[in-house]
Amino acid sequence: MNIKLFTLAVSFAVVGCASQSVDNSPKITGAVVNTEYTINGQILPDFTGKQVVHTTADKRSIRDTIKFDSFIMRWANSDEADIARLDLNKAYDVNYKSKKYSECPLDGCNATSYFDQFKNQEGAETEDDYQDYEELGCTVDMVNNDFSVTKTGVKRQLNGFPVEQYTVLWTVEYQDNVGKKDLNEISFDFWTTNVNATMNDVWKVHGQFQDGIANTTKNDPIMRLLGANGYKALAAFTGDMNNQENQFGGEIGKKLATIEGYPISIKLEWVRDSQACQQEKSANAQSLDMSEGLGGVGKQLLGNLAKKGGDMLLNDWRKQPLVRYVYEVKSVSMTDFSESVFNVPAGFDLVDRQ
Repeated sequence: MNIKLFTLAVSFAVVGCASQSVDNSPKITGAVVNTEYTINGQILPDFTGKQVVHTTADKRSIRDTIKFDSFIMRWANSDEADIARLDLNKAYDVNYKSKKYSECPLDGCNATSYFDQFKNQEGAETEDDYQDYEELGCTVDMVNNDFSVTKTGVKRQLNGFPVEQYTVLWTVEYQDNVGKKDLNEISFDFWTTNVNATMNDVWKVHGQFQDGIANTTKNDPIMRLLGANGYKALAAFTGDMNNQENQFGGEIGKKLATIEGYPISIKLEWVRDSQACQQEKSANAQSLDMSEGLGGVGKQLLGNLAKKGGDMLLNDWRKQPLVRYVYEVKSVSMTDFSESVFNVPAGFDLVDRQ
């Protein structure tokens, strides 16, 4: 199971929330967050999404409605959701277009990348692939690995919230044996607002749920890798939890702790100036494997990425991000809603159970 599915940040594998034309289920009180996001870049097809997240102490649903800009990609438009039921130790994958769902234990799901849908589909776009330096047969040294957080002092109004800007820049640079370099820059643009009583209550409910996930999914590979504290720090980084109470360790954690407030907008951009290992790259041109989605691409970067194929070195490479992701909170509240959002709609067909 990909535990990151149960944080607020956009994901490329999604599971189920429910709605019915006639809903007589009981009303309950919980946290509700409405967001919108846009994803584009050189290695991704352009699409937009709307996300509604309902959370109680032992349940969460994340419903995403995704629309692609390209006419030939409309087959991939989707209406899907994630349900995590701590009370049942189950997760549900619900597809509202096909009226089908799957079920698995919370720590036993095999998450499927959203981009797996692109494979063997007519009209699917292909891009350049990535491979680590060892596979390319190219020797490189890391010559720069810098992480910085800046409070810019810029303030404005966004979606009705007064917000202030923080920027995060992560720079990783590798040099080959002839002095040519690959430079990767991942930047985050945070706009945060002062936390009011409602946001504190939402964070409290989200924290109870994430504590439950951390205790229930101890055997999940990602949880074993990050640990409970690391997982909750990741959730806090996306705005899901209080980032002052849940931090990464070390110098990076200290820097991230300077970001205060509730994130109303997060923009991520990954840009790359690829000049190292040109001979090896030109001998290894294939298609980009997006089977692990954006998270997988990030892991590849951390594992010494090198691009297959001959990169065209653009003068404005910083203006040509490989990935751009903009996420905005439209509303956040504690409110009453139907308990049915945590159930699979009646009449949907079960296609898989793990």
